[in-house]
Amino acid sequence: MKLSTIIDKELLLTELKNDDTNGVLEEMTDILKEKNKISDSKAIIIKLLEREKLASTSIGKNTAIPHAKIRDLKNPIIMIAMSRKGFLYNPSDKEPVHLIFLVLSPSGTPALHLQILAAAASLIKKPGDLIGELLKAKNSTQLAEIVKQFEEKND
Repeated sequence: MKLSTIIDKELLLTELKNDDTNGVLEEMTDILKEKNKISDSKAIIIKLLEREKLASTSIGKNTAIPHAKIRDLKNPIIMIAMSRKGFLYNPSDKEPVHLIFLVLSPSGTPALHLQILAAAASLIKKPGDLIGELLKAKNSTQLAEIVKQFEEKND
């Protein structure tokens, strides 16, 4: 699975306003609600924070992949956001997070959920400076193109 084939350009953010985990999750879910992708941003934030309590979704390489399975969701949602300044996603982080993949999947599709998470992790492991390139993106079209280019590397 390639993220570039399923991401929605209107869900790609080149600059987050918030610089803490709760604020970032609120900002991202508020945007999803404004774009009618979800109906209840507060319930989703609760699910995401519950997931964080199990284990941080900050995975190193300046990246976090907050994710949750949502009962009333019909299709998966992948939102990619950049923080140019970076922030400590988890108090135990040693490096700031600049790239956030927010993944929401219908609760009845665990295999799809895992495929999306694997695709995000695979992208992050690709050779090259993914974060550096994404931070240069001026708009969602450029962000999407960089994701696609990195996915195609070494395939």
